[in-house]
Amino acid sequence: MSAVTTTVATTEPTQSAAQTAARPRAWAGRQGLAAVAVLLVTVAWRGRLLADSFFNQDDFYLSGRAGAASLDLSFLVRDTAGHVNPAQQLVYWLVAHGSPYSWGVVGTFVLGMQLLASVLMWLVLSRLLPGRWARVPLLAAFCWSPLTLATTLWWSAAMGLWPHVACSLAAVLFLLRARSRPPGDRWRHVDLALVVLACLVGLLWHERSVLVPPVVLAAAVCLVDDPAARGWRRLPAAVKELRWLWVALVGLLGAYLVAHSMLTSVEGGGTSLRTTASISWAFVGENVVPGIASGPWDARLEGGAVLPAPWVVVASWLVVAAVWGLLLWRGGPARRWALAFLVAYVAADLALVLAGRGGFGRLIGLDPRYSSDAIHVAVLAVALALRGAPRHLGWAPERWLPGRLRGRLTWRRLRTTVVAAAVAAYGLGALAGSAVLVPHFQNTEDRQWLTGIRASLAADPTQVIVDDLAPADVVLPLVGNDSLLSRVLAPLPEDVAVDEASPRLRVVADDGTLLEPVLAQPVVTLPGPVEGCGHPVTREPRRIRFGLPLRGRVLVRVGYYTSDETPVEVSTGGSDPWTGRFLARPGPNIAWLVVPDVGYPVTGLTMHTAGPGTVCVPQAAAGLPEAP
Repeated sequence: MSAVTTTVATTEPTQSAAQTAARPRAWAGRQGLAAVAVLLVTVAWRGRLLADSFFNQDDFYLSGRAGAASLDLSFLVRDTAGHVNPAQQLVYWLVAHGSPYSWGVVGTFVLGMQLLASVLMWLVLSRLLPGRWARVPLLAAFCWSPLTLATTLWWSAAMGLWPHVACSLAAVLFLLRARSRPPGDRWRHVDLALVVLACLVGLLWHERSVLVPPVVLAAAVCLVDDPAARGWRRLPAAVKELRWLWVALVGLLGAYLVAHSMLTSVEGGGTSLRTTASISWAFVGENVVPGIASGPWDARLEGGAVLPAPWVVVASWLVVAAVWGLLLWRGGPARRWALAFLVAYVAADLALVLAGRGGFGRLIGLDPRYSSDAIHVAVLAVALALRGAPRHLGWAPERWLPGRLRGRLTWRRLRTTVVAAAVAAYGLGALAGSAVLVPHFQNTEDRQWLTGIRASLAADPTQVIVDDLAPADVVLPLVGNDSLLSRVLAPLPEDVAVDEASPRLRVVADDGTLLEPVLAQPVVTLPGPVEGCGHPVTREPRRIRFGLPLRGRVLVRVGYYTSDETPVEVSTGGSDPWTGRFLARPGPNIAWLVVPDVGYPVTGLTMHTAGPGTVCVPQAAAGLPEAP
């Protein structure tokens, strides 16, 4: 090594345990200002994208369930497709009952959770790498990676990402604080208790937080400073140093897993070896690696899957391999443990996907919802690998400069430029990756659909909606009755009327417009006995027969006229009849009825008035509505 390099290494010592233990000045100086700038860009950027996004899929049916539920223990621990997330259920309930379908409230909550996680990441980086400019590009990578974009723009997915990541980072931060205190300090025990609390809160949010204790353990192993604890000896040293913490975490995980198994019943995602290999490559090679490298910069999107172009996969692997090699070359004492930690975490994420969703095939490995938490571990792993590493690359730029520039341009002076270039490069890559994902994941069609319904109801609140499945683009029919309009729209403050008898019965078009039903191949009633009146309906029940028997759930359009306003009661007859009622108004009018599936053929309707006067029914027609 040259004399110049030796001088630099002497004047810029590597990070010591004492420096790590010192209270870091996270927000001081130019590095603190740079971190604030990254956070402000994140809030403006993600906030803009969130403002233009909307609810989608699970958001609707979970909101519908919450709107119809009481806030009790059975609701909070309800099994939802194999998930038991009491904290999420509580938030769904509060939003459904306080600000139903208010995207402004939800978007602010999601953005606030990402900002909280980003601040926690900066505090962790400041303790791991105090005074190091490397913290800034690492923070930018965590905040801007497109790997978390699709998950952020989808409320229910964001509920499983940002609280979990925030709890994971909080647990690591409390661990760092505890290790910075003397063994006898009572606040050390408080910090260790807060590690356990952070893990508990994470588990209440999402099952993926079972990975938080392993993250804490990996961080503790990488933080061992005992010179005698090299290689595999780091693990027993970390276990011995904080043995009561591990006892508490193992007990917490054990109790949680037992409770979870008692509250859920979900079949695994068993797959063949070939399918497992295909999902594994898709998850790691085409999902995690491009996302960490700020991609994908070019991709095809199918539902929730992101299929990057081959050149994107190759380029992102080259970028990650270059960083990996640099860390192995110039990283700190725990660099191999830190990189092994990253590999193990991605493998654990993959195992969870294979266990719970493997039956969906290769596309599930390309869904960023299941890999978005990997970015926070990737950043942590790089920081742990850099801890204790020299602040330079072992070369002095002045060796290659003309004599007049020697002494003026040094590695110290170049660092700011290098950091700015790294942040700008990652930002441009994230911008390109976001541009690919945003049009597909902002759910603009869902916004148009719900906005259209609410606008139509605002224009005429007396309209009644025919209950039917919501469009598959809004809520998949896989959730059964939870995808019915009556469930999805129940939380709305408009107090939506569904399937009631009304002259203003409407079906919902795919764009949310409310349209009068048009019956497809209707079955009409037989002619009435009274010329000019058809079937006179009075207080005495009158049977009005259809030309063909009806089966299943149908709409009935009753045309009538009368001179008196009077209630009319309607019945299908039979041993277990359906009954309904509509208010007949003076003049020629129509009334729509929704007759449910009564389990037997309906040959006609029995009608009688509940008041004075006669209601003439020339004809009624029944059938299913045409697709609007």
